[in-house]
This record gives sequence, structure tokens and C-alpha cells, in this order.
Amino acid sequence: MNQIFFEAKGEALLERIGMPKVEFARRMGIRKQNVKALFKSKNLVTIYKAAAVMGVPFEMLIGYIEEPDLSEIPDAPYEDDEAEITAVDIPTGDTPEDKRARHKLILSFYHQWKHKNPEAKRYNFSLKDDINIKNVSLVETAGHASLTYLSTLAVLQLDAILSNAIFVEKVPANQNKNNQSKFESMLRMEYQCVGIGLVKLLVGVKRSDKTKVQYCITVIETDQKGRFQRTSQ
Repeated sequence: MNQIFFEAKGEALLERIGMPKVEFARRMGIRKQNVKALFKSKNLVTIYKAAAVMGVPFEMLIGYIEEPDLSEIPDAPYEDDEAEITAVDIPTGDTPEDKRARHKLILSFYHQWKHKNPEAKRYNFSLKDDINIKNVSLVETAGHASLTYLSTLAVLQLDAILSNAIFVEKVPANQNKNNQSKFESMLRMEYQCVGIGLVKLLVGVKRSDKTKVQYCITVIETDQKGRFQRTSQ
């Protein structure tokens, strides 16, 4: 029987976003020792509450883990006068609370972006093709970019990155990663962001129709000697 993401990856997601189980239990109104049992719940009300507590899309938690979410970005409440997210809104710290706040900001930014770009795609000059934004783009980027201030800041340059990132290499998709299983290959691209640094854009090529999908955006960190530290995603 297929497992939904909430059941299969819920505890791992807690660790990724930096939320201790005791804090998650407190917000859910349960005992810490009952957290494992909670993640086996099929109750949609419970899962909806958990999504709000963790700051992730409800649709992500109820999706089956065998299928990466290549659906359109779900609509979210949006007002035309909603304040645009800027650098001053991004927490600069490294606490779990800062990471959760950045996670929510990234999701909000993508929803604002979709409101202004209803086709949810951008033409890339290096690939000479469109790069599409799907729900997997939000899930992966929010999960990885929220870990650091600079990567979150880079996401705000989404239009420039999608249009101007330069193709670097093509690698096989990692079929052991659920969100890459529908891709035949991954394109690693880079963009030099002024004031931020070198940004890595990972683009998935769908096996079914060769559509290109933005997978993840992160800043390539450097060590103390200025050497790039490349990380896999």
C-alpha cells in the first residue's frame, strides 16, 4: 500500500526544518511520545494542522511518496496590496525559528510570484527553452534554501536566475530521491548574483515530455579560503 508523505517522511521533515519533536508535540496538543503515532494518521484535519505547524503545503503532506509533485503551484490566499517580500524580511540567524520563518517566506514569495506570472515559467537564454515552476520547485527550494540566509535571499532573484543562469553540466536524476523519480536527468546551472555570490540552479528534465522544471535554488557556499563547497541535492 502506498504511503503518503506525511506518514513516510514526516519525522524526517521535522528534522529538516529544525523543529524539535517536543515543540511540534506542544503545538499539535499531544505528548512527545505520541509524535510517531501521529504521523501514521490519515485524518485530513490532523494533517492540515500539522502542515500549518510545520509551515509546509498541505498538498505536499498528502501526496504519495512514489510520485514527485509536478503539479501546478496550488493557489493561496493573496491580496493585490499584499506587501512584497524583501531582504529586510528575511531572518539572518541560524536558529530553528529562523529557518522555519525563512521556509514560510520562500513559500509566500513563490505564491506572490505565481500571482504575477500565471503561466509559471520563464525563458532561459542558455537552454533556449522555458523553465517551469511546479509544486516540487517550492518543496525542494523551501526545504534547502531556507537553511541559510544567503540562499533565501537568492530566491528573491528568481526571475534573473531563471532567465540568465548558465548551463554547466547534465547529470542523471537520482532515482533514490522521490522528488527526482519523474526526471530523466538534472541540469546544473549557475548564476552570479551581485551581492550574494554564485547561485546553483538545479533543473529537472521530465522523462515523459522533456519539460524543464526548476528543482532547487541554493547559494554555493565558500570555505574560509574562498574555495567553493559544492553540495548535492
